[in-house]
Amino acid sequence: MLTDRAIPLYYQIETILRKKMSSGELVPGDPLPTELSLADEYGVSRITIRQALSSLERDGLIVRKRGTRTVVSKGRIYFDPLKYTGSIEDLIIMGIKNHTKILNFYQTQIPNRIAEFIPLPQNMEAICIERLRLAEDRPYCYVSNYLPTQIGKRIQPGRLLKKPLLKILEDDLGLTIANAVQTYEATIADPQMAPLLSVRVGQPLLKIQRAIFDSNHDFVEYVSIYYRADKCLFKLKLQREKKGNAVTWALDE
Repeated sequence: MLTDRAIPLYYQIETILRKKMSSGELVPGDPLPTELSLADEYGVSRITIRQALSSLERDGLIVRKRGTRTVVSKGRIYFDPLKYTGSIEDLIIMGIKNHTKILNFYQTQIPNRIAEFIPLPQNMEAICIERLRLAEDRPYCYVSNYLPTQIGKRIQPGRLLKKPLLKILEDDLGLTIANAVQTYEATIADPQMAPLLSVRVGQPLLKIQRAIFDSNHDFVEYVSIYYRADKCLFKLKLQREKKGNAVTWALDE
C-alpha cells in the first residue's frame, strides 16, 4: 500500500519496480505480476499500473506483448573494465548489437566550459562531433567530441560508424596517444538531453569528461559522454597496494 500522496502514484510504483530490477530481485526474463495483481498489491487502479509499466517499457526495462506476460528485459549494459582506450565505446566484442548515429559534425569554437576543464587557447577553433550510441536499437549514451581543427578536418564522418574515434586517431591519423585527464560526475537529463536518450527530464545520468593528449603533451581531443544510469553500470577491478605506511586501492590491469 502506498502512503505518500504528494508523489504521483504511478511514479512511486515505477520507482519500486526499478529498484527491484537494479537490486537483482527481478532479473532479465522474469515475468512481472499481472496488472490486476499489482493494482491489488499497491491499492491503486489498473490505469495507474499501466502508466507505471508504460514508463518502464519506454526506457527499455520491460517487454510487453499483448496476450503474454510482461517480462524484465536485458536491462543494464555492463562494461568491464573501464579504460580510456576506446574499448568502452566498442560493444561489438561483447556480442551486443550496437551502432552509432551521427547527429552533428561541424566547425566551431571550444566552449568556455571545456576551457575551464583544461587550459586551452582562448577562442580555439575545433571540430565538434555529436553522436548517439545505441545498443539493441535503444540509446544508452550521448557523445560529444571536440578536436583541434587541424585534426578534426582529417576525419571522415563515415569512419565513425565503423571504428571508435580513438582508434581512428591512432590508426588512421598516426597520432600517439599518451595520457588523459578524466572525471566522473552524477547529473540529470535536461530538456535537451532527455529526448536524445529517450528518458524523462530529471532522470539520473552519469557524465564522463575526458581530455586526451599526445606524446608531446599537445591537446588531441575532449570528449563528454552522458550515460543512462538505468542502462549502464561500470565495474572496475581494484588491487590493494601498500606504499610505505599508506595502503591504497589501485586499478588492476
